[in-house]
This record gives sequence, structure tokens and C-alpha cells, in this order.
Amino acid sequence: MDIATAFLLFTAVTAYLLWLTFISRSLKGPRVWPLLGSLPGLIENCDRMHDWICDNLRACGGTYQTCICAIPFLAKKQGLVTVTCDPKNIEHILKNRFDNYPKGPTWQAVFHDLLGQGIFNSDGDTWLFQRKTAALEFTTRTLRQAMARWVSRAIKLRFCPILESAQLKGETVDLQDLLLRLTFDNICGLAFGKDPQTCAAGLPENDFASAFDRATEATLQRFIMPEILWKLRKWLRLGLEVNLSRSLAHIDEYLSDVIETRKLELLSQQKGANPHDDLLSRFMKKKESYSDDFLQHVALNFILAGRDTSSVALSWFFWLVIQNPSIEEKILHELCVLLMETRGNDTSKWADEPLGFEEIDRLIYLKAALSETLRLYPSVPEDSKHVISDDVLPDAVLLRHGLTVAQGHKVEQKMSLTLFMKYGLVVNVHKRDLNGIVESIKEEEMMRKQELYGNKCEEGGADGMVGEVV
Repeated sequence: MDIATAFLLFTAVTAYLLWLTFISRSLKGPRVWPLLGSLPGLIENCDRMHDWICDNLRACGGTYQTCICAIPFLAKKQGLVTVTCDPKNIEHILKNRFDNYPKGPTWQAVFHDLLGQGIFNSDGDTWLFQRKTAALEFTTRTLRQAMARWVSRAIKLRFCPILESAQLKGETVDLQDLLLRLTFDNICGLAFGKDPQTCAAGLPENDFASAFDRATEATLQRFIMPEILWKLRKWLRLGLEVNLSRSLAHIDEYLSDVIETRKLELLSQQKGANPHDDLLSRFMKKKESYSDDFLQHVALNFILAGRDTSSVALSWFFWLVIQNPSIEEKILHELCVLLMETRGNDTSKWADEPLGFEEIDRLIYLKAALSETLRLYPSVPEDSKHVISDDVLPDAVLLRHGLTVAQGHKVEQKMSLTLFMKYGLVVNVHKRDLNGIVESIKEEEMMRKQELYGNKCEEGGADGMVGEVV
């Protein structure tokens, strides 16, 4: 190597180190390495990514900026990442400056094969159109009708009998798997009016459900990989990319059959056929003509949003309730007080029908417990946004059965976009006796009335004494 080449190399390295030092001073959070940025820390903590991000947020006061591509000219365009949990920043991003923070090309490239231009993978006018259409079609009245048709029936005829069977046989059940099946059946009914019946006696396997699970898992693997790597694997057909291609083909075949059948049903509807109230049918009834691919992606987006988030939230809720008996007691007390008022004192009849919307609205403590569950274990812990232009952030089933976790079962987070339990939630099911709670509520009510009556007597006696003195 001659002197000129060595001098140029030395100058380039020195200039790079000066640039890295300068940019690192403005960054907080995990250590930024030459060229690799914060990727080493990300890879080292890939099995505890959520906790690692939380540790960094705590250390930096709720917001930090790091660099995952420490290369000049590329860092600002692709490598800089801002992470925040500050409520003011979140409101600024998701509300005040919503137009400046779309999902962006990276997110859309990852999920395009599965979700296409559906509502959860689109921006701008495409997103706005789908949101308005869904909001107009699913009003409070239509949603309640659909919920009564699908959810209440599935809980009463499928979910509860499975729990009762496990209780009588003394068997454990994976509550997370059971809830996933329940919400999958319900959301498929709401999305395209077809019941896959995965939450049924014997917990049968369903080809569409299995393909959807495999496609979701493979797609989420893309999200934590550099874009060039997963695209190379897709081109070479390696790893989960093979499963993704096969699963998408199966999903396409299944939904194509559903759409074709629904088209024929809608054509014959004028001759007296029963009307369909699912989301797919509502889109197909509109004057606009939509392609089959678009209709498929509409259905898939709502299935993805409605199944995983609801079931995961309920799984963590039941686990937290099991770990905190005092909270369980307060929830049961609130439920019993309500049902004694609306359905009488016979506990054997309480579970004959699901709770009505008016009854649910009065369960304040239960709502608070669910909200606290979502705060501690949000169904989707992280959300990714792309920045269009530079910006400044402002900060510069419980009543009928009791549950216990099966002995030796380990509850742990799974590293995925949705906060699944890695090993499920395996529980023992016990028959619950509510008569004791009912009797205690009656005693409390009687004591309250006696105390109120005693206070009135004392007030009356005092008035009499004043009258005699006068």
C-alpha cells in the first residue's frame, strides 16, 4: 500500500469516526456501534425485545433516538429511529400530526403479501375510504345485532361447554388457544359470514385457520429482519418464506370460494334468500365494483385485527385475575350485585343468557380491570410509523368457572408483533359457587338498611328532645 492510499484510508476512517462521534452525541438509548449502529443490542436482546425497549425508555425518560444503520448519507434517510412512550408524543403522532406519520414503505412492504392494500396496511385516501366505509356499515345497532348473532351463540353453545367438560373430567385447557379459536370463529362470521367452527367439541383443526396462522407468523418474522435479508430469502424461497407462499395460496383459494359463493347468493337474494350482514357482503352490495383481491384483503385485515388482539388481551386479563385473588373477589362482587338486581337471587339462572349491553355498561370495576390489563400487557406493544417531514415532538366468562394455572406451567411473553403467551395459558377449571357471595351481599344490604334506620331514629329522638325544651 503506497503512502497516498494509506493517507486516503486514514482520512476516510478519521472523517467517519468524527461523524459517528458527532451523531452519537445527539442520540440516547442503546449503544451505537460503527456501521452496525444499535443492531448488535437488538440482536442480543431479540428474545426479550419488549423488555429491552422498556429498559431503554426508562433510562431515557420516555423517549430516545437511535441509529440502526450508522453509515453516512443512509443514516438520516433509513437508519434513524425515534422510540417514545410519552402520552403527549403519542397523541401528537396519532392525532395532531397524523398525516405526517403514515405506516410508510417499510411496513407496507413487509405486510403487502398478506394484507395487500387493506385498512391496516394502507395510507392516505385508500385508508380513509376503508375506514369511512367500515364505520358507516358497522353502526352501534348493526354491531349489536352481529354480536348477538355470532358472539353470544358461540360463547353459550361452544366455549362454556368446553370449560364444563374440562371441569367434569379434571383436565387442563389452554385458555389462550381456546380464546383464539373463539375470536377467530366470531371475526370470520363478522368479516365474511362464514363459521370455521374451530371452537367446537374436540377442538378440530381448520385448514384456513392453520394457513392464516402460518402466514401471520412468517410475515411477523419479516418485521424483525432487515428488508434486504427477508427479500433475499423470499427470492431464494428459504425458511418461513416457503410456508408463507403456500399458506397464502391456501388462503386465496379459500376466500376466492367464499367470494364466488357470496356473489351467487347476493344475486339470488332478490328471490327471497336471507340477507347477509357481514362486512364482505356490505362491500359487495355497494355501487362501486371491487376486485376479488381487494375484497379478500378487506376480510383478512379485519380478521387479523379482531382475532389476535381480543384473545391476547383476554388471556392476560385472566392470568392477572388468577394472580390477584382480591381483584377477582371485587369483580365477582360487582357482577353479583348487578345480577341480583337484574336477574334475581337464583344463581343457577344467571348464566342462562349472556350479559346485555345495558348490564355491561354498569360494570365499572370490570372495565377498569380490563383497562389496567391493556396498560400492563398491551395486545400490540409497539407501533411503527414513517416520518414524511422533520417534526418536533411535544416533549422536546368468569361467573360460571374458577381458573387456576396448571402446576409447573410457565407464562412468558412471545416475541411477536402481538403479545402472545409463548407457551399458552394452561389452566385447571373449577366449578364456582356464588351462593356465598350472594349471602354476603344480602347481609351487607341488611346491615346498611339497619344502620340507615338507626340514624333516622337518632335524628327523630333529638328533634323530640329539642321540642320538649322549647
